[in-house]
Amino acid sequence: MHKKLIHGGDVYRNRVAYDFSVNINPLGMPEQSMQAAMDAILQANQYPDPIGEQLCEAISYHKHIKKEQIVLGNGAAELLYALCFALRPKKVLTVAPTFQEYEAAVHASGGEILYYYLNEKNEYAIDDKFVEQIAGDIDLVILCNPNNPTGSLADAELVRRIIVQCEKQHVKLCMDECFLEFVREGSERTYLKTDCPRHVIVLRAFTKIYAMAGLRLGYMYMTDDSLRDKIRSMLQPWNTSIPAQRAGIFALCEEGYLEKTISLIEAERDYLTRQLASMGAYVYHSDANYLLIRLDIECNLVKELLEKGILIRDCSMFQGLGKGYYRIAIRSHSENEILIENWKMVLAKE
Repeated sequence: MHKKLIHGGDVYRNRVAYDFSVNINPLGMPEQSMQAAMDAILQANQYPDPIGEQLCEAISYHKHIKKEQIVLGNGAAELLYALCFALRPKKVLTVAPTFQEYEAAVHASGGEILYYYLNEKNEYAIDDKFVEQIAGDIDLVILCNPNNPTGSLADAELVRRIIVQCEKQHVKLCMDECFLEFVREGSERTYLKTDCPRHVIVLRAFTKIYAMAGLRLGYMYMTDDSLRDKIRSMLQPWNTSIPAQRAGIFALCEEGYLEKTISLIEAERDYLTRQLASMGAYVYHSDANYLLIRLDIECNLVKELLEKGILIRDCSMFQGLGKGYYRIAIRSHSENEILIENWKMVLAKE
């Protein structure tokens, strides 16, 4: 029996021409990365470097962090599970709605996850009261910033207070920054830096920003050497392939790619927000490359769009949401126009 799919991107059991269900960079994988991955196939008779030294050096150089503190993973998800198995937290605090894999990883490692439910009237933005929840027997806090599926970026001062509170309460904090590179001020808001507090673990992925979900590549950064070694001990050997490592190295060298990405996302996010709102959808504020939407009319939107070859994300399964909530990835302008055109046709039938 297959594990129930809780994520988007199921193009294997659906006929999909346009996938808006996954938050992947619409520019696609950088050309140099694609070529590097293809060339690396010629090395498939060799084992990959188990610690990915060259890729760690590239990340270190481009992100100005210490290579010894980097742990590579088969996507961010593998590292999330490794963190939970390394810490074995009894109680983990996060917000709702947020990325569903946090709950799965915590449960897999034998822990309990506690949710702080965000207020819809506040656009599902994290607020000051979250800090008060970090007390008692909490072992780990997981914070997705920008949050998924809401797209909201937490206030910088509030994040600082969360970090201080976690330190006071001797709580580890995992900062999931997988979507932060889509944000213009992301380089100023990151905790991916050499003086990252010892109790903070930063999670990043090449998956979304460099559109290489199928290659599976992510990394964690921490200044706690003991925890770093423990996380590594939870990982399988050779967990990142030669094509993935090579693609990652060349992605980091792609000049202008991130700026072009951010400019595209900003323009298309504004376009989609205006178009969807004009059709009666409530579009929540987002700083990321996706939009959370609420429809207050009875409509089988996912099914109707899928019949037209368009896949969007039904968010009814997310903690804190329910029926009528959807997440839309921001794609190229031509793809976004196709989405809007078909969306209008679906609504016209209702």
